[in-house]
Amino acid sequence: MSRVEHMMTSNLATIPVAATAAEAAQTMHRLGLRHLPVVDAAGHLVGILSDRDLRGPMVGLAAETAVTAATPIERLMTRDLVTARIGDLIGDVARKIVEHRIGAVPIVDSANTPLGILSYVDVLRRLADDAARDAQAIELMDR
Repeated sequence: MSRVEHMMTSNLATIPVAATAAEAAQTMHRLGLRHLPVVDAAGHLVGILSDRDLRGPMVGLAAETAVTAATPIERLMTRDLVTARIGDLIGDVARKIVEHRIGAVPIVDSANTPLGILSYVDVLRRLADDAARDAQAIELMDR
């Protein structure tokens, strides 16, 4: 079984906790991201922001929850984080993604500094690649 370091995105973009919704949206759009780890001044992970966090309230919720360009991401980000470490098994992290119904898991070191991120798309891509290799092997054996 593979470990996190074999699949995670290690060229990680982060955003400071003091940023606004507009800054986060611009960064996500420019880099083609759906998840953005939020860090404090020391570079430690304090939250994660998803593209869904920037979309605003669901229909029927109070107007005071509306997201504007100036909304601080600190108000929007998820603080109750699910994280993983470099040496963790992919299957264990995939289980966390499913159990917590989240889109990505930040990979952190012992000081809670983000090193990378593993998304459900990364896991599905690996599963699809493995399935394609299995199909090729079966085809070769059937010849």
